[in-house]
Amino acid sequence: MKQDVSTGWSLSSRWVARLRVRIAGMVTAGLVLTLLLSTTAAHAGHPVAPVASVPVASAAPADEAHGTVIVQLGDHELVARPITFTAPISGLAALQLSGLEVVAASTSYGTVVCSIEGVGCPADNCFCDDSVFWGYKSWDGAVWQDYMVGASESSLGDGAVEGWRWGEWGSAMWPAQPVTAALRALDWLKGQQSLADGGYGGDGGSAEVLMAIGANGYGAGAWRLQAGSPSLSHYWLAHARSYSGQGAAQAGKLAVGAVAGKMCWPRSAVQPGDYYDETTGIYAEGSGPQAWAILGEVSLDQAVPAEAIAYLKGLAQPGSGFEWGPGWGADTNATALALQALIATGEPISSPVVMEGLAYLRGVQNEDGGFPYQPDSPWGTDSDANSTAYVIETLRAAGEDPNGVAWSKGDKTPISFLLSLQLNDGSFEWQEGQGSNPLATEQAVVALLGRTFPLRTAETAWCPAVHLPITVR
Repeated sequence: MKQDVSTGWSLSSRWVARLRVRIAGMVTAGLVLTLLLSTTAAHAGHPVAPVASVPVASAAPADEAHGTVIVQLGDHELVARPITFTAPISGLAALQLSGLEVVAASTSYGTVVCSIEGVGCPADNCFCDDSVFWGYKSWDGAVWQDYMVGASESSLGDGAVEGWRWGEWGSAMWPAQPVTAALRALDWLKGQQSLADGGYGGDGGSAEVLMAIGANGYGAGAWRLQAGSPSLSHYWLAHARSYSGQGAAQAGKLAVGAVAGKMCWPRSAVQPGDYYDETTGIYAEGSGPQAWAILGEVSLDQAVPAEAIAYLKGLAQPGSGFEWGPGWGADTNATALALQALIATGEPISSPVVMEGLAYLRGVQNEDGGFPYQPDSPWGTDSDANSTAYVIETLRAAGEDPNGVAWSKGDKTPISFLLSLQLNDGSFEWQEGQGSNPLATEQAVVALLGRTFPLRTAETAWCPAVHLPITVR
């Protein structure tokens, strides 16, 4: 038995905890106890073998049902998929129906999940890490509950919400209610896509949707209204140059969305770094545009110069937040984006600039739990979906809980306010009573999925030099 030389005690107890979580659902509580009493035999005598597929439990009686699979890949990364199935099925079968990449392995105690979407362990070494594992949970309508059986033994019916969490024992999952709301919003957005060009009424809306779908791990190349119609990626191959050429903020937003949406970088498009002035540290004047440019650079896995970070930090208003442009006055949107950009570049959450920014946001929160654009705006100070969404993202980035007591107004929270603006068709209003608003819907999705900017960091390949356009008939 391997020994922990730092403490002198056997690692068998760690292995048992890991084994219990990964295969507890495949066995009864009594068998788990048996496993705990015979750890050495289980560890040494039952090798893990990869399996290509997992059989779906027989359904009797057959009945079409709908559910949701939510997979939390890390503290700030989550993907969710709606599923349609014939009830009842097992949780493992539901996971496979999600379309996500699942690697499983069989043991003498049942089938275990090794990795989802590339996160986890390989099939030939499914227990590759003693400290982290895939936890399996169910949503009871209010909180996540641990299963007393494993995913191959659970039985799901209509409305089931399944949760998978990669992390240490006791790692918290983002609540399911905002996630299912985000899926409804994405479904509404799909129906708004242009059949002619794959876009959303112009570059601005198309950029917001690119970030919204990327927040849930959808690829822009597959996001289309119907089979054979232009995809969102197709739209950007035609429009990336004109949009990114408008300024560093637009180039930054396109970069954030393109990387999240797993899209190649159009050869004619301008990158945020192309706007950078080495003598001043400025991508674009004003904290809002500078923040978007920095977030785009981080998304593209480009180094952000220290001078650029210093310039953004220097735009913080004394004892207040950030203003979008010079002389505009502090506002929640600029403050939220600036804090996310600074945190993304390594600024400690405990630093004065972050703490003062959070204090500003706390001070302008309305009694309904939401946030206005500005607390003293002559155009109104009511909470709105867009401002609240940006603040939720920032709280997540700063390690704060938008559902927690610190950000509650009685029983009202930023999340509950945002959810209150969702209409029956899945869309969101900007403010109550104003009807469906595409921008509010697009920006709400990112926040409700518990995501923060940048959504993903990766080196992005150039698009092929020649692209054949799609013709819709």
